[in-house]
Amino acid sequence: MQSLRNTILGHMRIGVSVRESFLVKDIYALNILNRQLCTTTGTSSDQIMARVITLVKRFDRTDATKVTEKADFQKDLSLDSLDRVELVMAIEQEFSVEIPEEKADQLKCCADVTEYIISAADHKIAEDS
Repeated sequence: MQSLRNTILGHMRIGVSVRESFLVKDIYALNILNRQLCTTTGTSSDQIMARVITLVKRFDRTDATKVTEKADFQKDLSLDSLDRVELVMAIEQEFSVEIPEEKADQLKCCADVTEYIISAADHKIAEDS
């Protein structure tokens, strides 16, 4: 079917490369790959911290002016347990990591999240080696 389409488009002088159609179809996969690459050792802890803070600021139940590296999710940002679960899920999606429930309970601020993401990335690299 693809070759028929390419033949017709080529005959009409409208070229669509297979590569371009691949990129359009798999933009979601490229976003995931980008997130995974951003959690590897090539990314500094400052860049990861900035992404975490931005993510927490975009979280609809937080006051963006109160978000800092050390702002406590529960005490300073007034997030209840359900809000924290939703935030952890957003972090997992953004950084393509899985955070076990017992570890998620220990994440109290953006600095804790950043440390966990870096350690998870380092652990994954060590496993792959």
